[in-house]
Amino acid sequence: MTTPTDLFAEARARLTIQKCWVLLDLPGVPKLSCRSPFREDQTPSLSIYDKGKAWIDHGTREGGDVIEFIRHAIGSDHRAVRNWLRERLDEFDICQTPRTCATVKAPQQANLIQWPSDLIEGTQSTWEGFAKHRGLTFPVVHVLVAAGILRFCRIDGIKCFVITDNSRRCAEIRHTEKSLFGKSKVYPLPGVDKSWLPGADLLAGVPAHVSILITEGATDLLAAFDLLTRYKREFGGIHSWVPVALLGASCKALSPNCAALMRGRHVRLVPDADAAGDRMLAHWTDLLRRNGCTVDCVTLPRGTDLSDNLAKMDPISLFSK
Repeated sequence: MTTPTDLFAEARARLTIQKCWVLLDLPGVPKLSCRSPFREDQTPSLSIYDKGKAWIDHGTREGGDVIEFIRHAIGSDHRAVRNWLRERLDEFDICQTPRTCATVKAPQQANLIQWPSDLIEGTQSTWEGFAKHRGLTFPVVHVLVAAGILRFCRIDGIKCFVITDNSRRCAEIRHTEKSLFGKSKVYPLPGVDKSWLPGADLLAGVPAHVSILITEGATDLLAAFDLLTRYKREFGGIHSWVPVALLGASCKALSPNCAALMRGRHVRLVPDADAAGDRMLAHWTDLLRRNGCTVDCVTLPRGTDLSDNLAKMDPISLFSK
């Protein structure tokens, strides 16, 4: 069992104040100079420094490390901070890279993707614009970037977004304009291994009780993370989930590495509600059950996908067990 001292030390090592800000759903934007989320602050009085590990409110002279920031945010004592941390550090949290993730090495094929340009995390303004354009809440964009799921790049000077994960085995590059890549919204990316499901690297070191939500398509993965963030923030999120994506209903195979991470878990499929989605559901239900998984599915209104239902879907209906 993790002792209180170990728990605080682990939090100081793994968490930044920016990540805690998002997890705590505090108002405003965390940066070097910003308004305090703890009081009425007419001018920016709060500074986050030391690479996100320390803060100070110049108006009240209060400050400290990540632990003190959490304590101020929840308005309680260190015992409450310990309980808050235990829920997020002893179990998987989507805002964090799992601590044993580095021990899962992608096969050599991960190095074969021929990237058209460098992948970047983007800036605050990039995230805000992306969230607005895709109909996502801003906190989830921060979560996606922190988890390695969302990156950005430029192709011929045009801004694009990339859905991938830290393994870099599989990825999809998209732009909002349908005509950018000819008849397809997806950039032709050589070297992609579609038997690896983007997001699967987040399963490394995660307890077996954590469930998996499989979406059909990269943009539905964004919607799944948005709904999961709302589920955790608004409803307490008593069940733990990791969303991953099939890059299209035509994907039929599951790599051995990916299968090992998913084996024996509860998996929920969210296929598009069309003929291709029906075939995807039948194939992957059988494949996953042969991998020792328990499988169920979410049925969407005919002719729609998860992204189409983002604004009206109740997160509890997607993540209840």
